[in-house]
Amino acid sequence: MAVLEVVQGGDIGTQYPLEGARTVIGRHPNCTVVLRNGAVSRQHAQILEDHGQYALEDLRSRNGCYLNGERIEGRVPLRNGDEIRLCEVVLSFKDLVTEPLPKTDASIPMVVGETVDLSALSGPEGVEDESRIFVLPEAQLPAEDFDSGTSTRRVTAEDSSLSRIDPNVKLRGVLAITRALNRQLGIDEVLPKLLETLFSIFPQTEQGFVLLRDGDSKSARLRLKASRSRGDQEADAVAISMTVVRHALQTKEAILSESVPDDTRFKGSAALSKMRIRSMMCVPLVTQDEEEEGLGVIQIVTRDAKHSFKPDDLDLLVTLASQASMKIVNARLHEEALKRRELERDLEFATQVQLGFLPKSRPDIDGYEFADYYEAAQRVGGDYFDYIRLPNDQLVIAIGDVAGKGIPAALLMARLYSSTRFQVLTQDGLDKAITGLNVEISGTGLGHRFITFLALQLNIKTHEVTIVNAGHLTPILRLKDGTISTLGEGQSNLPLGILPEQQYSMTKATLPPGSTVIAYTDGVSEAMSDSRKIFGRARLEKAVANQSGSVADLIDLIVEEVDEFSGGSALRDDTCLIGFARKDG
Repeated sequence: MAVLEVVQGGDIGTQYPLEGARTVIGRHPNCTVVLRNGAVSRQHAQILEDHGQYALEDLRSRNGCYLNGERIEGRVPLRNGDEIRLCEVVLSFKDLVTEPLPKTDASIPMVVGETVDLSALSGPEGVEDESRIFVLPEAQLPAEDFDSGTSTRRVTAEDSSLSRIDPNVKLRGVLAITRALNRQLGIDEVLPKLLETLFSIFPQTEQGFVLLRDGDSKSARLRLKASRSRGDQEADAVAISMTVVRHALQTKEAILSESVPDDTRFKGSAALSKMRIRSMMCVPLVTQDEEEEGLGVIQIVTRDAKHSFKPDDLDLLVTLASQASMKIVNARLHEEALKRRELERDLEFATQVQLGFLPKSRPDIDGYEFADYYEAAQRVGGDYFDYIRLPNDQLVIAIGDVAGKGIPAALLMARLYSSTRFQVLTQDGLDKAITGLNVEISGTGLGHRFITFLALQLNIKTHEVTIVNAGHLTPILRLKDGTISTLGEGQSNLPLGILPEQQYSMTKATLPPGSTVIAYTDGVSEAMSDSRKIFGRARLEKAVANQSGSVADLIDLIVEEVDEFSGGSALRDDTCLIGFARKDG
């Protein structure tokens, strides 16, 4: 485990554990590590963890991120004792080395499960081996009772104090099963070890198996998860009486048959007859949730007529089964946690891929300044922006919003990135480029998804802006005196992806000295307050009119006002802002 410790510029000594695959550092309240410093960006930097290795990455912060005094570019590895400086705040990275927990400590969950591969039990060409899969019929048990040679006992998850059995014997059995299971990792290792230990505790046992429900706890399908016969070999033929199994699962009763041949219930069981079973025990695996169906069953059998199973044996097996049930539940929970962690890593990778599509830096052009802001509502999003430099002192500023959010929108955003660059760099004229882009997007076969899109082509020498608007929110133009107007007002076309044959038109305007252009997505204007009011364009225009500083300061101000308006709550939609200003003089 690793931690960040504040050593300068904040609450010195405060430690932040790095518990997830991604730790975001910034001043926004949704960050993992929140730094109360106005110079720190809302999402300033992030630390990524991958199999115990940590790396630091700057999230396009305004003032940069420094590692051991050097400003970083891209992702750099972290080592124990490294110092991270974000403006006035200095954090020390400490990679703590912890001793492994003792594997014999039964009070600590030590299961490291693996995903159960059900295909391992499939036959050739994907046909499942039906001898290992059993279906519980809907019908109830026949009305007749078990014979007197058959004992039943109600099983609960708390079965640990039994009256008839010698406490020393019970304790030795529980310790044996606990030690055996705590050394195993996943369910596929736990269950064979469980049978091996039961064979030691009950030396007369000649064959045993474990059946678990295939899937969720209410599934009617049972899968043979482990089997064993005397001689430490897996049983080739498993004797299974579905009457006994069904009764154990439905009633949560443990079943003992001291003499199977004399038990009329088993007269029709070809499996038991073929294996010449003398005595058997079948115990359900149950959880603490009384409403939940059983997990499965454990069954052990013997052919030894002189050493049949007795009621005390059943009581002991019930106790051991309760230990095994807890182990199975913990193993499954851990397997689910591993799956979630793997999904988290996949999402983190997707986040990094998407951030790679966004500009790494802002244009550096004499007489102009640029600023931008991007934040996805989920790990990945559908908002897009780009700067595309063209020959002859031309720059295209593009911004778009894919309908929807999350992974589907992010995938289309990736397509939009490459297609926009191709069309803009190959077509003669911005209107033709966006018309070609629309043809590409319309042919993606992605159903009813569409994209609002705005492209602004800036001539750096003449200060003329060419505008093509595909159903996007019109950009705001602020003049030097604070006057607010709309850039390209009245010029709008259908969003991309709706009508393949749509021809896109363009309009032009000239930027006077001291003017600023702000383009944005609806994550800004449609931000919602706790009282469900919309931020709206009027508030946005007011914020633009009242800010006379740099365009970077203006973008920061808008983000702060939107955040304050929404009460710092989680984003409902992806947010993107892009601004550029012609300097005065």
